Amino acid sequence: MAELNQFYQLVTIADTGTLSKAAEIVHISQPALTRSIQKLEAEWNVTLFDRQKNKITLNQTGELAVQYARRILDDVNTMTNAIQSYERSLRTISIGSCAPGPLLELLPELTERFYGMTLASETVCVENLLPGLSKGIYQLIITDTEVTAPDVLCCPFCSEQLYLTVPPAHPLANRKDGIYLEELAGETMLLFKEIGIWKNRVISKMPQTKFILQDQDEAFSALIQASALPAFASDLTLKHNHHRGEQTHRLTLPILDPEAHVTFYCSAPKSHKAYLPGQRSL
Repeated sequence: MAELNQFYQLVTIADTGTLSKAAEIVHISQPALTRSIQKLEAEWNVTLFDRQKNKITLNQTGELAVQYARRILDDVNTMTNAIQSYERSLRTISIGSCAPGPLLELLPELTERFYGMTLASETVCVENLLPGLSKGIYQLIITDTEVTAPDVLCCPFCSEQLYLTVPPAHPLANRKDGIYLEELAGETMLLFKEIGIWKNRVISKMPQTKFILQDQDEAFSALIQASALPAFASDLTLKHNHHRGEQTHRLTLPILDPEAHVTFYCSAPKSHKAYLPGQRSL
């Protein structure tokens, strides 16, 4: 019976065009590769190559064999990834979120309810969340709109309000009732790089505002403490920082634009409904 490594060898020969290059890639000697392909031809009782001195080329039968070999290898990769993903799901709760803030609320709850399991979370483009849930990449997703899909349960989770933080001496510090995004035109602000949907909801509406980006959480927090520049925060991040005992000298000014307030939803397949907030683990 033909073996997967022979399919891989066959495809590699087709891709490289020579036995010598293919042998290097599959990490066997050229004579061993030749014997393996000859064995495959003998088993199938076909000829896959037109052989000339110092050169072989696929014949029509060989080209058809390569097409099927590619499909089989792709199917094996798909099967392997699916099985590995399922195995990880048995001991790992993978969470995809459209924004970082809701994860600050969700992860402590899941840690308490599912002690001993590994939590893996990431902030990703919202368009990738539902496909990731259906493929088993995530067992739980957080979106800024309600999810309606077959075999998926969705529930409201939390809301997030955006604030501007400034030192007491900053010219905007007297705007305690709030401020609109357009009023920040011309300002230079500190900004954490991974902010998910806030980039499109808020930052895209501030073309005349300059941002200094930071992609490390601890470094960003230290920069906030040391800098006089404005920065964004939210009620969720402020709550998280308070629980961690972080003190700040900054004032918080509500952002008054409607885009600065978001309701988030948690969704999970019915098979993982226990992961939804407020659900009991089985």
